[in-house]
Amino acid sequence: MSLAVININDAGIQIAVDGDLMRTSPGFAVLDVDKLMVGEAAVQHAKLLPRWTNNRFWSQLTTTPLSNGTPDIRHHADLAFAHLEDVWLPLAEQTDQVIFIVPGYYTAENLGLLLGMAKECRLPVKGVVDNSVMVASNLPLRQVVLHLDIHLHSITLTRLSNTGSLVRKDVKTILETGLATLWDRWAAIIANQFIQTTRFDPMHDADSEQQLFNQLPDWIGKLGQDNMHSFELATGSAEHTVAVSHDSLLRACTPLYPQIVQAIRSEVPAGEEASLLVSHHFSGFPGLKDSLKLIPEVEAFDLNEMKSIGSAQLHREKLTSETGSIAHIVQLDSGELSTDMGTLRRAPTHLLWQNHAYAIGSGFKLGSDLSKGPRQSEQPVCTFYPRNQELIMDCHEPNGIRINDQPPEHSNKLQPGDRIEVLGESLITISVSADG
Repeated sequence: MSLAVININDAGIQIAVDGDLMRTSPGFAVLDVDKLMVGEAAVQHAKLLPRWTNNRFWSQLTTTPLSNGTPDIRHHADLAFAHLEDVWLPLAEQTDQVIFIVPGYYTAENLGLLLGMAKECRLPVKGVVDNSVMVASNLPLRQVVLHLDIHLHSITLTRLSNTGSLVRKDVKTILETGLATLWDRWAAIIANQFIQTTRFDPMHDADSEQQLFNQLPDWIGKLGQDNMHSFELATGSAEHTVAVSHDSLLRACTPLYPQIVQAIRSEVPAGEEASLLVSHHFSGFPGLKDSLKLIPEVEAFDLNEMKSIGSAQLHREKLTSETGSIAHIVQLDSGELSTDMGTLRRAPTHLLWQNHAYAIGSGFKLGSDLSKGPRQSEQPVCTFYPRNQELIMDCHEPNGIRINDQPPEHSNKLQPGDRIEVLGESLITISVSADG
């Protein structure tokens, strides 16, 4: 049976089928006269048609009437329904089961509306699970686990307990500032640099402003540690390039970091240490890693974008129900979630491809053809092997291989949750105990 996983974060709703990411659709809606655009089409018109743009309908999922509503769009639930229908219909014929992964701040009212919309769209929903539980599963974690996530309009911190079972304990919105505000700030910094350097103002024209915003999220996500970053913008008459300093981009988000650090510190009990899981939506944030290093009590893990999807595939039998009664899962009882100190530092033991886990054992020489899953080869593109309680990956043919969207070294130490791309196929490293 084919399984679709729909991971709801308004920064980008992820839709995967049998472990393959089909689409990432941002939580935007734009009304152009009587035409409603949602997702990718909406975000690409948000600056062209700003008068009726809404990107709060997933974070404020209610039936409270909108002040500028229409007979067809009365409240946020109508917009969320349109977006859900848009992402689901192309997959409806190839999917037998659906699991929703939901943010921790969703209330019973939010979940009730979501399931009601799913019923109207005829989604065969078999399970609803908390996102933080999914990203934390199958990782070598301490007993106190924290999950830092960012949405379009907020930053959240979730606390979990890892003592034989993985249990979500508490969810806090620590800031009412999210990606939407930061994109505006970074866009203003880049535009100002264009004006100072070239006298070209990308904000003066709606088309160039829209193009800037279209490029910005991916550009930020791929920022390295260089002091200067090149940003290119092509208009109808010319191509403009500007160098943007790392420090100027840092100024947009440094006001947030002290509050994030304080919130994390307040969740770590005195004398204890914690594992901190950092959402992939923070990728590229200048200065964030340096700020998190100010908290010596936490060990930070950078999550890749497929962690929730991969975990849902791996635990699909625990998450799905055939009885018609759908529970909101905030706890995962699992034999592989041991709190033994030897397990807390476990290196990855398996490669997750789609919904199948492949044991690495004493060594795995990965061939180039992954169309039917990872296979051993005498002419491998890379080799995985354990060494001193760590997992090492040696790259023999680095072209076509990336680790967490970065080019690999010849020899690489891997952590659970690392995403490895080999010639277009994705693998995720996971840790599973012998009795799991």
